Amino acid sequence: MELMKKIILSACFLSVIITIADSIKPGEKFTQQLKMIFSLVFITGILSAALKGDFAFDIPAFADLEYSEDYNNVENAADNILKEETESKIDAYIEDILLENEVTFDKISSDVNIDENNSININRIDYKGTEFEQARNIIIENFGDVEVKKIE
Repeated sequence: MELMKKIILSACFLSVIITIADSIKPGEKFTQQLKMIFSLVFITGILSAALKGDFAFDIPAFADLEYSEDYNNVENAADNILKEETESKIDAYIEDILLENEVTFDKISSDVNIDENNSININRIDYKGTEFEQARNIIIENFGDVEVKKIE
């Protein structure tokens, strides 16, 4: 606990000093160099506070499995939001392409997967309208080998 107090006090003190020094600098000419120097001073100050005490890292008791389900729910919700946002952007892009080519549609929707590497794979594009073949050809021309399905 004492170590944490030292680190926090050092960080606060160094932040105030760096902010004051940054506000009285002569001009913008040396901004990048000053930022690097301030960063080094900040890191050195924090490390010296940590190294002067007994630095031991313990996993807190509250980090038990008690909250892991909540974190998984948040992660799943974020993944779902990302997927929905990606699908809506792809839908809007396809709609723009079809409108540019004067192909009518009632509805466009896509189904995507986002893998661990954040790669986006388009599984299927659903088309509702009267010009399915034209729309299918334009979509395949722009997206490659993707399943285009006519929906009613």
